[in-house]
Amino acid sequence: MEPVITVLHAEADPLLRHSTAQYLNTLGFQALEAENGLEAWEIFQRERPDLVLTDLRMPVMDGFELLTRVIAESPDTPLLILSGVGTMIDVIEALHLGAWDYLTKPITETSILSYAVNKALERSKMLRDSRNYQQLLEQTVRNRTQKLEDELEERKKIERLIIRAKQEWERTMDAMPDLIALLDINQRMIRVNRPMAAAMGLTPAEAVGQKCYYCVHSKRCPPEHCPHIQMLADGQSHTIEMDEERLGGTFKVIVVPRYDFDNTTLIGSIHIIRDITARKEAEKEQNKLLSQLLHARKLESMGQLAAGIAHEINIPVQDVGTNIDFLDEAFRDISKLMDQLQTLLHDEEDGILAPQQFTNARQALDESDWEYLSAELPSAISQSRDGLERVTSIVRAMKRFSHPGSKDKVTVNLNDIIQTTIITASNKWQHVAEIETDLDPALPSIPCLADELGQVILNMLVNAAHAIGEKLGDNPGRRKGMITLATRQEERWVELRISDTGSGIPETIRLRIFDPFFTTKQVGKVTGQGLAIVHDVITGKHQGTIALASEVGLGTTFIIRLPQDG
Repeated sequence: MEPVITVLHAEADPLLRHSTAQYLNTLGFQALEAENGLEAWEIFQRERPDLVLTDLRMPVMDGFELLTRVIAESPDTPLLILSGVGTMIDVIEALHLGAWDYLTKPITETSILSYAVNKALERSKMLRDSRNYQQLLEQTVRNRTQKLEDELEERKKIERLIIRAKQEWERTMDAMPDLIALLDINQRMIRVNRPMAAAMGLTPAEAVGQKCYYCVHSKRCPPEHCPHIQMLADGQSHTIEMDEERLGGTFKVIVVPRYDFDNTTLIGSIHIIRDITARKEAEKEQNKLLSQLLHARKLESMGQLAAGIAHEINIPVQDVGTNIDFLDEAFRDISKLMDQLQTLLHDEEDGILAPQQFTNARQALDESDWEYLSAELPSAISQSRDGLERVTSIVRAMKRFSHPGSKDKVTVNLNDIIQTTIITASNKWQHVAEIETDLDPALPSIPCLADELGQVILNMLVNAAHAIGEKLGDNPGRRKGMITLATRQEERWVELRISDTGSGIPETIRLRIFDPFFTTKQVGKVTGQGLAIVHDVITGKHQGTIALASEVGLGTTFIIRLPQDG
């Protein structure tokens, strides 16, 4: 329901005032009456009417004073003047003070009053709507202006953050020792860090837009096996190592795909070039030291094996010496018999044989004990031959084992290395274990470092013997364990399994047994390098694998796999 519009009518003439009020009420307005300006002013302050209709000439306070106060208090309130005949000057003054319109009285046509009131109210509404709209526009402008200012401030913050992030990125990238470059699809450098630019002899600004292969390799086209081109072909990261004289060393190049913000459109690549010259030199030095350590380990092993090998050689040599003494004595007896036989033959030719000569020959035959010699001489010769062959095999194995070997891989059959090492290290295992071999006769030869694989097998045999010895303890019953070496071909691998019936390896230390200097033995007994050398030779120098299966109290099996293609 719309609120009722109130009209304040100030008029000294009661008849005119009442009739006008009644007419306004019939029009739907609420008429408020005042007989003078002061009463009208008090009603205005109390009721705040929507429109004021006033005469100019009134007692106590005239219309001019009321007009002045209303306009000062509420300039938006419509105020109409009722002017009598002959007071036009007063009407003009009232309009000048701010009255909205005037009507002459007495009002002969009430429709004129209705028109004037409605027109003033419409004008008031228009002014009010206009003012509200103006205020709305101003508020909208203020809000929009504030929003734009906030957006501008936010954009400035974002720009500052972007600039700061860019500066931090540049400082971070420039502080990294790696050479970093962003490339587009056509291998043009979009951005580089300072180390990259310095390595190319350029500033970062000069490098932008240049082709990377020209600046890095001084070539007019991409080099062979370019990782950027490989990346474009499959969308994957690629890594290569290269020696680049212009950059001054050996470098590892990592190329990573670079996608647009949609993460689907390939727009280039990120190049990370890492100087690995020092690492390569360190690896060379490490390999050199490891080779020296391996050789020292071999010499140590040879020293430890020397006494046992001397014992191994001494036994067949003693047998040969004993047989030589026997052959020497037999030769003297046979020589006497031969002298008697030659005398008989000579005298027979001369026809002067004497009975005594036959007696002497028969005596020489009896003294030589030919039946005994005919039985023992072949055995002595056979024993001597076997002893010499044993010595020869030990010396040959020692020669092969102690040979410094080639720095390059040569094609060797793993079975031969195993047999040689078993013979050489026999004194290391024969007192605590028996050795059983199951070597594949069809095992293919493989490219390898034979002397280092020999050291590997020696270390494994020594470890197996130690494990068995620890399990047997003092071994009063002369019990022995078992060491088994088996080879076979497994797809593209040659596999060696070395098993022992020793004490086994606890699970808590299995991950550490290949660590350098790790050992469970007492200080001073071992260096802890044996299995570390084994691991390096198998995995590092032969790109093979080594694994183990062990059960405490039952034994351990090491599984070594070597690639057939080296």
